[in-house]
Amino acid sequence: MAEQTATATRPAAVTADGYRLGQRPALDGLRAIAVAMVLFNHTALPHSGTAGTVGVTVFFVLSGFLITRLLLEEWDTRDDISLSRFYIRRALRLMPAMVLYVIVTAVVAIRYDERLEQVLWAGLYVTNIVRTLGEYVTLTPHTWSLAMEEQFYLVWPALLIGLLSVLRLSRRGLALALVAMIGLSLAYRYWLIDTGASLQRLHNDPLVVSFSLLVGCLLAVVVAWRGWRFLGGLAFAASLAVLVSLCGQDKGVWVYGLMVPATTLASAVAILVVVRDGKGPRWVHAVLTWAPLRGLGKISYGLYLWHYTVYYVVKQQLPGAETSQVWTRVVVEVLLSLAVATLSYHLIESKFLKLKDSARWSTRVRS
Repeated sequence: MAEQTATATRPAAVTADGYRLGQRPALDGLRAIAVAMVLFNHTALPHSGTAGTVGVTVFFVLSGFLITRLLLEEWDTRDDISLSRFYIRRALRLMPAMVLYVIVTAVVAIRYDERLEQVLWAGLYVTNIVRTLGEYVTLTPHTWSLAMEEQFYLVWPALLIGLLSVLRLSRRGLALALVAMIGLSLAYRYWLIDTGASLQRLHNDPLVVSFSLLVGCLLAVVVAWRGWRFLGGLAFAASLAVLVSLCGQDKGVWVYGLMVPATTLASAVAILVVVRDGKGPRWVHAVLTWAPLRGLGKISYGLYLWHYTVYYVVKQQLPGAETSQVWTRVVVEVLLSLAVATLSYHLIESKFLKLKDSARWSTRVRS
């Protein structure tokens, strides 16, 4: 999934609530846990049924939090948010790897006689919409969540500017507005469930999925509240236990009625423990900043982007991969995915990350 760098957008600025995001290396550890759940789910091993849904939900809450917090801090120091700069930075982070992914996956589609329009939907970030409308996607289904995040990037910053500059909402007013949006998303979710909507629609519908992103946005608004300081290592351990316990469930309506909201709240608690003001639990920081975990987190976008195509090709090339060679297949899938994601990060993504964080596109205020 897409990664937002949790760095302070200005070194000496004072924000409206006194909180600055700053460097949060432990967030890479959370990304690693989330992407590992997705990879586990797509191996189709026993007890992996809902792991992908859990992992993607963690990503959504984290994205909502980081994007909103960085935008709020830019607003606090500039009294403005540059949409053009925001969109350019997002494009520099996401598009280079996506362009190559589309080209390679198109070749795979032709080679294995898959429908090419699936690759087009992925490149246009509309997979979630076409799946909501009932299309069955076999080669690029995982890109539904990338599409959801891209649509969030397009809509939310402009809406946030309107709430701050036109309605002149305070932090409390913004929090109340987000609570109302979250309530509407939940109401729509349960209306769909009550009317017998398909699981595919519940999984992909942007208005349903926005719930987790909006909870992350709300988190960014209220993160400075001193009451969060009671959240410590026990809260983090409990939230992680909830996330892990929900990974091996069978798919059903209950996943979208109960499990996804529970996963969203558990993700919010885990993120709060990591990013809240004050010194967090040492063991949590030590675990999440463990070098292998941080390394996995850094390549999580490429790993998420590429792994499904890698898995698909491996399944085609290993005869009997679903039976006698299942463990061989899984090991090959995971190792190849890690290799491709590592190459993607170092040869492509890192080059554009430097450009994204350069002075030209930075939101830092120079003193």
